[in-house]
Amino acid sequence: MQTFRFIVVVFFLLSSSTSGFALYPFPEKEGGDNPASSLLFSTEKRYAFHEDTIHSLNFRYAGKQRELKPWIAPAVLVTSGIGTHFMSGLNEGVRDFMQENLAYTGSIDDYGQYAPLAAVYLLNLAGVKGKNNFGNRSAIVFKSILLSSTLTYRLKVWVSATRPDGSVHSFPSGHTSTAFTFAQFMHREYGDRNPWYSVGAYSGAAAVGIMRMAKNAHWLSDVLMGAGIGILSTELVYLTHQYKWDNEHLKRLDIFPFQRGDQKGLSMVYTF
Repeated sequence: MQTFRFIVVVFFLLSSSTSGFALYPFPEKEGGDNPASSLLFSTEKRYAFHEDTIHSLNFRYAGKQRELKPWIAPAVLVTSGIGTHFMSGLNEGVRDFMQENLAYTGSIDDYGQYAPLAAVYLLNLAGVKGKNNFGNRSAIVFKSILLSSTLTYRLKVWVSATRPDGSVHSFPSGHTSTAFTFAQFMHREYGDRNPWYSVGAYSGAAAVGIMRMAKNAHWLSDVLMGAGIGILSTELVYLTHQYKWDNEHLKRLDIFPFQRGDQKGLSMVYTF
């Protein structure tokens, strides 16, 4: 519980430090005026510079055609998850089919849920640049998995559904939620470079969901809901992130190991 509280505190520190970005003057660029300073206190639009690209901070996507598109998949998955949760016949039919034809007892799903996350950082180490630098990328994925995990955990406790194997906290699937959180993260970082990155990320996440059902750990509804929560969480973070974690800000961030009795962990300190 103390570890969870620590993570929540760090999350709010990240949120508060980024949300205040637009309240301070933008630094002047050498040899010219700052075109964003005149828009600083506008109630309609505010802008921040990030790798020679202007990012709107007014909770809208740059192109109107993209305003609804990112939300279609999570909306369909969440709606389907809720709907099938009350269809016991469908859930049991899928469970029976999986157990008769695809029964599984391994642990690949336990590690596979993190595959898209590892792929993003390995690609970056290999010189394949994604959409964001290390600081912003790390802040985004940290907030995404924290939001996804919080939503998933609260729903598990609130719904308290029984798993196919008789244990509790079935709805939604935490493994699937995590897998799709990271899959959406990989899609947003590398999908514009090559669509096959997105195909690979989503295929791996879907495989995790299928293995959870084949393992008799989750119903179909659990997996659908988990996938929707994962995509939705990452998309919300990308929508609200303000891209201030550049190299200059990273110099102000220190990470220290700590130990209190038998508990060990890391503390993060940001100097304003």
